[in-house]
Amino acid sequence: MPFTRRACAALLSVHLLAPLAHASFLARLRYRGGNGGKISLQKRMHVNTLITEPGTVEIDWGGLYSFTNGNFRMPTTIKYTPEGSEILWGRTEYSLAFDSVTNAEIGGGRVTEFSQSLTATATAVVLDGKKLDLALVPQATFFLRDESGVRLGAIVIARYDTGRHSIGATIGWSSATHGSPTNPAGTWDLGLGYGRRLGAAGLLGKLTPHTNFVAERSTGLRRVTSLFEGVEYQATERLAFDVAGQHYDVRGASPDHQIVFGITLNLGKVE
Repeated sequence: MPFTRRACAALLSVHLLAPLAHASFLARLRYRGGNGGKISLQKRMHVNTLITEPGTVEIDWGGLYSFTNGNFRMPTTIKYTPEGSEILWGRTEYSLAFDSVTNAEIGGGRVTEFSQSLTATATAVVLDGKKLDLALVPQATFFLRDESGVRLGAIVIARYDTGRHSIGATIGWSSATHGSPTNPAGTWDLGLGYGRRLGAAGLLGKLTPHTNFVAERSTGLRRVTSLFEGVEYQATERLAFDVAGQHYDVRGASPDHQIVFGITLNLGKVE
């Protein structure tokens, strides 16, 4: 399918899960920044197109609640793909991910703040095949408080579509210009995902259950395994809803169980 048709085929929607600030190290670190981007990436693995429709702006927004510690966040990602015929101008989506609100228990009380970090990402489609797509995703995370320096990295996304089935995989690396106990010097992670649209048309054609697995290893830390599952409802061509469960560090002594509700809205062409 040509790139332009594939790009228009489905709305990129929210999945409040894993990485565009990729490495799932972000899920367990103190600041837990960049969740909006993490959400979008896992959706791309098995539910939606790899980038937004060229020439349009899209917003991913949602609410995330942790049953483990009672923390609440509103991950947000703003995305734009320029309209054109070049790799960097027409086949690359530029996005900014952050938590618009975080509410956490600190020092016996609750504190509400803006995101601790901003993650800038460029998702470039380097192969747009009939069934196989590949994308290269460089990114940078800039800290607004608590940490210093910048976190730099890149991700490779592979996705294979056949019928109503989508299978995705990611491999990513990120490193800190100034490491700390909560910001590892280096992190590798591997993600696998699967989604299946329930029907060819009608209500079932709007529903896509999906699941993800992420394994991560950071400098000086043990390996972390996380699982995610959810379902997306594509209400219209430009509007989608998602609900998902997240289970970080499922093999550890203190796993973090979360629930996420998300909305994706494509705002249409930029004039």
